[in-house]
Amino acid sequence: MSDDVEESWRSLEPSALLVNLVPDLARTARSSWPILLAVLLGGGVSGIADLSLILLFFAMSAARTLTHLLTLRYRLARGRLELQSGLIGRQHRIIDPARIQNVTVVQNLFHRALGLAELKVETAGGEFEVEGQLSGMRLADAEALRAALASRVSVPTHGEEEPAAVTELGTLELLGYGMSSGRVGAAALIVGVLMEVIAQVRPSEFTTTLPPMTLLGLSFIAMSVAFVLSALGAMFTGWNYRLTRSTVGIRTESGLTTRRRIEIPWEKVQLVRAEEPILRQLLGYGTLFVETAATGVPNEAGTAAAEASVPMVATAELGEVATVLLPRLNLDPWRAALRLPATRALVRALIGTLFRWSVGLGILAALVRSPWPLVLLALGLGMAWLDWRFQGWALSDTVIVSRMGFPTRYTWVVDRRKLQTVVRTAGPLQRLFSLARVEVWVAGSRVVLPDLMEADADRLFDQLITPLATNPVR
Repeated sequence: MSDDVEESWRSLEPSALLVNLVPDLARTARSSWPILLAVLLGGGVSGIADLSLILLFFAMSAARTLTHLLTLRYRLARGRLELQSGLIGRQHRIIDPARIQNVTVVQNLFHRALGLAELKVETAGGEFEVEGQLSGMRLADAEALRAALASRVSVPTHGEEEPAAVTELGTLELLGYGMSSGRVGAAALIVGVLMEVIAQVRPSEFTTTLPPMTLLGLSFIAMSVAFVLSALGAMFTGWNYRLTRSTVGIRTESGLTTRRRIEIPWEKVQLVRAEEPILRQLLGYGTLFVETAATGVPNEAGTAAAEASVPMVATAELGEVATVLLPRLNLDPWRAALRLPATRALVRALIGTLFRWSVGLGILAALVRSPWPLVLLALGLGMAWLDWRFQGWALSDTVIVSRMGFPTRYTWVVDRRKLQTVVRTAGPLQRLFSLARVEVWVAGSRVVLPDLMEADADRLFDQLITPLATNPVR
């Protein structure tokens, strides 16, 4: 595709109707399951009304899919991807390849059966949504468009080399990844379902207060089922996982029923995040995530969705693989000695824990009248100490490293060239102990460093806001 030639508008394949309609109806069914359950258990006039509402939801979903497929047009013209869609409200969208953060090619079972693919284009201005999504292209057309966009995003090279494999995951590693995910919420849901089943099957023998051994047995069954489901889910999503690199970027491929391939140019990588849950730490592994400007701002737990990931990396190889994902990484956060937070930060953390837990534990102590509230308080204080103990940070001339969290340990590695904002904060309790905290922002992500003494935080703040060309960090 030449930049000088105006490409004609193209449509999706007619068979894309089946590929898109079935998943859309399935998503509608999943979102309306409470109403479906009410219809099955109820009846009469209210049941008919609920059923009519469900049919309306399905009709609206089908109409939306049909409208999208019949009106969507796309072309690559003047070096930009153009999309048109809409029946009543017509939308014309132009995507500059320079704004593209990553390109994803997806093939589920329906796509494969019909020789189709889905192409997703994510930019920094997508408002947490995929800005360009073409589901129902011929696979050859999707690959051609992907290559054309990549040639405009990446820096030209003298003959791009074939991608070289960096990491491949086996069955045991995928099973370990799934079983170490810690699905406590799923286990609690399964316990609730089992208790409801018991109440329905044997209501005369069911009481709200179950014997301890019965509750223990239900919890064991629930945890076992949750582990198995998590392991199976990891097998489906991570099957035949491959991480490869080339002269222009990185690529991940994985999936059993739905094959997903994500390509990210080197210059679009904002930061690399590592997560090491306690079970995964005991196995000697961690997980790496790649974030671009299209990624949403993470919460305090650092669990924002990432653009690409490496599910299982041996702890001894985390630094090596992180360098593949972020070539400017010139230190190994898992081997180098990180700088520790201020000692006074521990006192602040302990006081904060006492303040947050005091009301709840006080009520619990009044109701239970046992030593358990004190045990829980000691546990909370111990967790606060462990969280402080494993915090750390580092600064080089190319990256910023921050580590926090227990029992799940999070490590962020930020490319200093991507910094957009540096913030120094100090809350009331921090000011009381002469502490301050530095936050760094890149497009789409925020990284918080551990609490430091005010003077140290000021020096770090000055180093980060000073252009590296005039005052490099040593």
